[in-house]
Amino acid sequence: MARVKVSVTLDPELLGAVDGFVQSHPGQDRSKVIDQALKHWYSQRQETEMEAQYSHSDEGIGPERKAWRAIRRPAASRRLK
Repeated sequence: MARVKVSVTLDPELLGAVDGFVQSHPGQDRSKVIDQALKHWYSQRQETEMEAQYSHSDEGIGPERKAWRAIRRPAASRRLK
């Protein structure tokens, strides 16, 4: 995958923590650490969004989904009997 170079401004303490980690872990560099941190952040965002999507009550569900549930539930009951 092609990588894109960006410029960021970081809190000096945060950069110090990254540099300390890089110095004590051969094979790591600032770019890898920041890339891993952003992947972790993105994964957490996806998880949060999925939780929000599936945790809503039926109040926010549109009429099509309610109709589908009304069809699906009896069908599942018949199939499981």
